[in-house]
Amino acid sequence: MLLRTLIATSTTPRSPIQTALDRVDALVRGASSIDEVHRKLAAEPFDLVILEHEMAPESTTQLIRSLRALPDHPEIIVVIDEDDSALRAELVTAGAYGVVVADLPADLFGESLAAVAERRLEESRSNLLAVPDEDYRLSDYVTRSETMKQLLVSAKRVAAVDANVLVLGETGVGKGLLARSIHNEGPRARGPFIAVNCGALTESLLEAELFGHERGAFTGADRARRGYFELAHKGTLFLDEIGEMPLHLQVKLLHVLEDRKVRPVGSEKRIPVDVRLIAATNKNLLEEVKEKRFREDLYYRLNVVTITLPALRNRAEDLAEIAQSYVDHFRVAIGGPAERIAEPALEAIRRYPWPGNVRELANAIERAVIMCPGPEIRVEDLAVDIQLMAARAEPLDPERLSGPIQPDASWSDRTWADVRRSVLEEAEIRYLRGLLEATGGRIGETATRAGMDPRSLHQKMKRYDLRKEDFRR
Repeated sequence: MLLRTLIATSTTPRSPIQTALDRVDALVRGASSIDEVHRKLAAEPFDLVILEHEMAPESTTQLIRSLRALPDHPEIIVVIDEDDSALRAELVTAGAYGVVVADLPADLFGESLAAVAERRLEESRSNLLAVPDEDYRLSDYVTRSETMKQLLVSAKRVAAVDANVLVLGETGVGKGLLARSIHNEGPRARGPFIAVNCGALTESLLEAELFGHERGAFTGADRARRGYFELAHKGTLFLDEIGEMPLHLQVKLLHVLEDRKVRPVGSEKRIPVDVRLIAATNKNLLEEVKEKRFREDLYYRLNVVTITLPALRNRAEDLAEIAQSYVDHFRVAIGGPAERIAEPALEAIRRYPWPGNVRELANAIERAVIMCPGPEIRVEDLAVDIQLMAARAEPLDPERLSGPIQPDASWSDRTWADVRRSVLEEAEIRYLRGLLEATGGRIGETATRAGMDPRSLHQKMKRYDLRKEDFRR
């Protein structure tokens, strides 16, 4: 992030201070009086105030305490005319972050100030860095899939350079996890990683959050605020669901990517930013471009490198290991006796289509760990939709679907869980066939009536070999 710095000095030459601040990434404002210091601190956030002691020689300690009590808790560096150990101790005790002497040679003064400013910058950045459980690496991926192995090799190459990245894939495949892994293994790993879900914010709020805003820019903006671009300075900004961004914000985003400067809402000034952008979407952006819902020039600006994450159903060889890794994780996180997954439950997991991908699998295993009474997760510990996918000895006879559900002679030789799964599966097929008949095979209307996502409906139809063409009137 940029080190927002307010220089409050009237007599000390600013050139040594500016030279020192040039060594770090600083956005500098000036104030020539104590009143102006208070006004500017009330209007916008600052990380650092460089205060000339002579501006308030009798009340500097009180001023330091009042400034440190502000919501942003800016650090204070006091510039004194000559070295005075007693004064230095008094200022530090009052809360000054550092004290530098104005009559030092310019180089020494600059080095002293730059060292203090750099320490503050590192502390500010640390507040935005990944916490330990988000310290993801590409090596953390569990996979036997050749497609995923090749993808991870490509991702490692991409991580080593500083290009924009576009991550594609269905909802829940782990696009955010991949973006953080690329950041953590790249040249900006010591910088912040800021993630923004473009689809979760209103249009007006998204603009202010991305680019920042000035005081009075809109109702309720009682002070200026940094945007995510500024917070991600020297780091990575991850824009999830980029396909949901309104067109006029796409224009503004394009300008930022081209000029490397951001203009906060309500401001005429532009702030230089140095940010790597990783964008992600589950939409077909080329189709969105054709439909004029996404700007073509922005698409090509984002699409320097594209990585497409495969759906979980296309990584069947990884399901057992990924599921077991979540068992290990949740056993520690939430407790419980579960240690492994029984083979019948694994078979159900392998056969389930996982429309919600890795995210859905994680939720399913968390539930199973909670419900499991012993060391093995059983079929009955899984959600009903997954239980339906447990292996059955015989496929359903299509002729049975025309009459009422009848007891099967084999039921006496099967467990209750197996019989229940069979009955539920048969009932589900009957239900879907009835809806498709009623809607003439219209997927959207069928999904609405069923109260399910169209993607889930597609998966179930594929599972049960139900074709919409067979139901068209």
